[in-house]
Amino acid sequence: MMRSMWSAVAGLKTHQLEMDVIGNNIANVNTTAYKSQATGFADVLYQTVKNGTGAGQALASTNAAQVGLGSKVSSVYTNITKSGSMQTTDNILDLMITGDSFFTIASPSGEELYTRDGTMDIDANGHLVMRSNGYYVKYNVGVGMIGNGEAPSIICDETKTIPGSATTASYWKGNIDRDDPDLVDGRNISLEVYGNDGKTYTLKFTVTDNADDKNNTYQVKLDQVLDEDGNTVSGGYGADLLFTYKLNDGTLEGVTEQGRMIVSVVDNTITCDHILYPFPTIPRTITGADGKSYEVDFAVKEQDEGYSVVMNSITDSTGRKISLYDEITTLQYDPVTGQLVQAGEGGSTFTYEFESPVDETTGEKIVDWEIGPIAFDFTGSHITVPGSKEFTFNFTGDAAAIGPLRVDFSNTTNYASPNGVSRSSVYAYKGDTKGLNMGYPEGDMTGVFFTDDGSIYAKYSNGQDRLLMQISFARFANAMGLEKAGENLYSASLNSGAPRYGYVTENGGYLSSGVVESSNVDLAKEFTDMITTQRGFQANSRVITTSDEMLQILKGLKR
Repeated sequence: MMRSMWSAVAGLKTHQLEMDVIGNNIANVNTTAYKSQATGFADVLYQTVKNGTGAGQALASTNAAQVGLGSKVSSVYTNITKSGSMQTTDNILDLMITGDSFFTIASPSGEELYTRDGTMDIDANGHLVMRSNGYYVKYNVGVGMIGNGEAPSIICDETKTIPGSATTASYWKGNIDRDDPDLVDGRNISLEVYGNDGKTYTLKFTVTDNADDKNNTYQVKLDQVLDEDGNTVSGGYGADLLFTYKLNDGTLEGVTEQGRMIVSVVDNTITCDHILYPFPTIPRTITGADGKSYEVDFAVKEQDEGYSVVMNSITDSTGRKISLYDEITTLQYDPVTGQLVQAGEGGSTFTYEFESPVDETTGEKIVDWEIGPIAFDFTGSHITVPGSKEFTFNFTGDAAAIGPLRVDFSNTTNYASPNGVSRSSVYAYKGDTKGLNMGYPEGDMTGVFFTDDGSIYAKYSNGQDRLLMQISFARFANAMGLEKAGENLYSASLNSGAPRYGYVTENGGYLSSGVVESSNVDLAKEFTDMITTQRGFQANSRVITTSDEMLQILKGLKR
C-alpha cells in the first residue's frame, strides 16, 4: 500500500479537527467573553529510505533520504490574552474586566473555577451569582460587611437599612443687630440636627440682650428640643451662654458659659457635671459596702497642667472622721474644646479605695470601716476656655439621643444696621463650615454600584453608601494553560500555575459596570482559515484518489 495514501488520511483527520475548532469559534462569535481557539499542526514519524554518510578520502558526504507519514494536531491553544470588545448593556450587574484578571467562582462541587464572563445577578437570598448557572461569585475575606461577617449577603436585613449618624457640629452665621428691638424679649433661632437614633430633632434657641447696660453682650439659651412630631423632648440641654463682642469692630470676642459645677450622687457614684471650678470642700454622702452611710469630702484644685481631685476626709454616721491627705487624681481637659480628656489613668471615671490608717503604737486599725470602692464620674464635666468662640452642648435624659454638639459662633458679628432697619439676621446651620459632620438620618437601600477596583457598595435613601464586599480576582503565570470547563468557565492546570489573588487594579487593570466583554473571535480570520482548511482537506482527498488511480494502473499491468 502506498505511503501517500496514509499520509493523506492523516491530513484529512487533522484538517477535519481544525474545521471543528473553526466551527466552534464561529458558533461562539456572540458568546460573552468567549476566547477563540486555533489549531497547530506538526509532521509525524519519518521512514528513512537511505542513511546519510560522512565524507571519506575519495567521497563526499551524502544526506539521509526520509519519507514522512503525514501530519498530526500538535496543539489547540486558546487565545485567552486577547480581550474582546466592550459591549454596552446599561445593566449595573454586567461587569467587564480590563486587564489579565479572572473572576473567581465557587462551583457546587466545591472546586474553584475562573471566568471572564461578567454577566452577574443577585439571587433570591441576596448573593452575587453568575447569571448563566447560579454559581456564587467569591469575595475577599476581611473587606466590606460581607467579608467581615457583618452581613451574610448583599441584600439582607443587615444591609437593607443604614442607621443614622448624629450631627456633631454646627455653626452660626450672621449679624446680631445692636439696635434690634426684638432682642429685648428674645429672637428665636432654630437648628435641625440628626440624633444617634437616626431621627430628626429641632433645637430652639433664644438670643436676648442679656438685660444689662452693655450693647455688646448677649445671652443665648437653648430653650427647647422638639422631635419629628413637634413634641418636646425631656432632658437637660446645657447651660446658658454669654456672647461678648468687640466694640471697635463688632467681631466676637468670646463665648462664656453661665453656670456652675453640679455634684450629685447617682447610683452611689459621685457625679460631677457642667463647668468644673476649683472648690476646697465638697461633701457628699454615699452608702458603703457594709450598708452604712459615709460622708465623703473632697476638693477640686487647679494645678499647672489642669485640675485634680483631692480626698479631704471620710466621716461615718457617728461623726467619726478620718482625714486623708495623699490621695490625688489628675483631671486632664482639652485646652481648645474644654472637654475632659481623661481622669486618672484613663477614661472619665475612677475609684478611690479606702484603707483604714493604722495606730503607730499598737499597729491596729484606727477604724474598721467596710466602705468598698468609692466611684467618681466626671464624664459630664468640662472647663471654660478663655476667648473660646465655640461651645459643646451635652444633652441628658431623652435628649441624650442627640449626643454632644459642638457649635462654632465665630462667624457672627455685632453691628448696627446702616440703613436704619434694625433687624438681626443670624442663622444656625448643621455641620461645620467645611460641610462635614452634618450627620444623616436612617436610610433604606435604593441600589448597589461597583467601583473600578471591584468593590460593591450599597446606596441608601439618605445619600450615604456603604462597602458590602470586594470581589475576589485571580491571575495566572500562564493563563493560556487554563483548561476550559464549559459555561464560560476555566479550571487551573499544572501548566497554568496556581492562582494568585489580588485586586483587579494591579498591572493597570480595572472593572467596568454596565458593559460586558464580547467574544474575541475574528470572523475575517475564521473565514480565511476555513478556506485554507477546505483547500487542505480537498488536496489531501486528491492525494488519496490519485494514489488509488496509481494502484489501479499497477493492478492493470497484470493483464
